[in-house]
Amino acid sequence: MSLDDVPQAGELTMLTYHQSVRLQVDNVLVQYHIFDADEPLMVTFPPGCQVMSQEQVDEQKSAWSFQFFAKQKMNVISFNHIGDDNYFDSLAFEQFLVKLSSAIAVFSSRIGYGASRGGFATALHADKLNLTKALLLMPLSTYWQALAPWDPKLKNHSQSQKRDISHLDVSQCKTPLTIIYDPLFFPDRQHKQRFENCVASYTVPGVGHRIVRALQDLGSLKSTVLEFRVGEINAARFYQAARKRRTLSYYFRTHQKVCFKKSSLKRYSIIQLHKLYLVSQQSINLQKMIDRLKESCAKRQNSICSFIHGKDMMFIRNTTAGSVLVFC
Repeated sequence: MSLDDVPQAGELTMLTYHQSVRLQVDNVLVQYHIFDADEPLMVTFPPGCQVMSQEQVDEQKSAWSFQFFAKQKMNVISFNHIGDDNYFDSLAFEQFLVKLSSAIAVFSSRIGYGASRGGFATALHADKLNLTKALLLMPLSTYWQALAPWDPKLKNHSQSQKRDISHLDVSQCKTPLTIIYDPLFFPDRQHKQRFENCVASYTVPGVGHRIVRALQDLGSLKSTVLEFRVGEINAARFYQAARKRRTLSYYFRTHQKVCFKKSSLKRYSIIQLHKLYLVSQQSINLQKMIDRLKESCAKRQNSICSFIHGKDMMFIRNTTAGSVLVFC
């Protein structure tokens, strides 16, 4: 169903059942499918890296996580931000959610799910939507740098912000929250600690701001989300899968960059041994090594040129590090 075939935000009085519906509310794509009102409803928000352009919306690209739940015939309402500097806080969208809250009250359980910026957005609107509970993966508690001066990633966001969003502090969300994060990654640990109603937490140490990717690579993302949908996450299964993170190549890179000072000598030694073992099991690709060396030299050359022209070297270093850590 196209955007032209559905009611506009102000006309929405009830949900349409048994068909996929898309509509645009200001700068947010809303996509939902209701299969059975007796089953739980998933309410999802995406990480920042899943931002859509208006062209992608017009081309019928699906909202983040919508297809995952819809293909399994699970009730889902997915929200996706359109354009940068979008924190799901427009007045039109908030007014839409007030009406939506009444429409989804028929569901016995309404479950939030979001990652990074999506975790922030889920917590921002959880109380308004009267969610039963929410699962947040590496959530941010604010995007206002003054409230989180310890998060260097927010420096880039503050430079692009065109308005005051200091009031968007989701740390006092009343909905019961379950949070998955890396306790060794200082910014994410600080954000997690700001949430006052975190009733349960699970950790994947040493992967940095890559929780979604790590769980997916470990083969446990799907089971984790579906377990939470119907009850609680199986802690034994979760941590058994998390032990395999040493097989992830970026686990060692991230640990070396952000976790070294927080690791014991024994832990660091074990990680280095595993790293050497993995290297020894891989064939050496000479051309790949040459390409990486060229890329590294090019970055350093650009940094020197920027310095000569009076650029902020700290900004360059943070930008480079941010691209490595894949911040969303």
